Amino acid sequence: MSTTFETIEEIVSSVNKKFGEDVMVKGSRISEKLPRITTGVLAFDMMLGGGWPVNQWSEIVGDESSGKTAIAYKTIAANQALDPKWTALWVAAEEYVPEYAEAIGVDLDRLWVVETNMMEHAYDLIIKTIDNRAVDCVVLDSLPALIPNNEWDKDMQEFSVGLGARLTGKFFRKSAKAQRRSLILEERGCTGLIVNQWRQKIGVMWGDPRTTPGGLAKNFSYFTRVEVKKDEWLKEGKQAVGQTIKGRTIKNKTYKPQQQAVVDFYFADYGGFHMGDFDTVKDMINIAIACEVITRAGAFYSYKDDKWQGKEKVLEALRADLSLQDELRDELMGTLSE
Repeated sequence: MSTTFETIEEIVSSVNKKFGEDVMVKGSRISEKLPRITTGVLAFDMMLGGGWPVNQWSEIVGDESSGKTAIAYKTIAANQALDPKWTALWVAAEEYVPEYAEAIGVDLDRLWVVETNMMEHAYDLIIKTIDNRAVDCVVLDSLPALIPNNEWDKDMQEFSVGLGARLTGKFFRKSAKAQRRSLILEERGCTGLIVNQWRQKIGVMWGDPRTTPGGLAKNFSYFTRVEVKKDEWLKEGKQAVGQTIKGRTIKNKTYKPQQQAVVDFYFADYGGFHMGDFDTVKDMINIAIACEVITRAGAFYSYKDDKWQGKEKVLEALRADLSLQDELRDELMGTLSE
């Protein structure tokens, strides 16, 4: 008795007919590059391999006052500046402060905000927004502030172990379907950012004692995980006017992990900077010197036909020349593919 086998073309035809067009396509028809959006900070873009991945979830995790929310706002502000139609949804499980967002450069008319700490409400809203291609970015600030309905209904002395973790795992499974886009057609993408915080494991005497709320399953769903730390204070005399934010990739599916980045962030006016400013020019110069795009010979720094004596002169020149900044930024981003 002979057996008739289907060809791959016949299998593809039946699968696409049953589950929708373009579920199975040839690999050569798929775009070579994963779409990404800028973080607004060149060092962080290069650390991530080009920026936050689109149609994926990324986590920004750190201790309190480490710059997590500032990086999320900077991402929104930078992409709004690049595209006048670019909009975002901010799910504020913690207090939303519009003055802070605006200081960093966010256009509040293109930022939709929902204030809720009810976990089911927040997750359902995010899935519906992503599934309908309604915005370009969704930020949840922050995951530990969400409360499951069952926990809310219980008295303080009643335990509710694992509720949030189970719901969060279910959310990522369901949101994966909502995030799916055609493999070959141009569809509006959506970048997901979740702000999280470190917690300490109880009784752990070996390994990393830190963990994050939401269970372990979520970590497998993140495309990238970035840890941010407050490296040092920027001071005017004894008064802190800003902080250096250090980033590190804990996980990255398509670029080298354990990459690091550093940028200065100001939360008060100082030396030409205003509250909410990032020193992106200093950041750019440090990277250019490290990559030898700007070369150094003694006290002199050179870039193509330009030459300066001392690093402060380099800073002054780039701060005053926006076209030179754009040229240098493009050249540095080009080094990622080398």
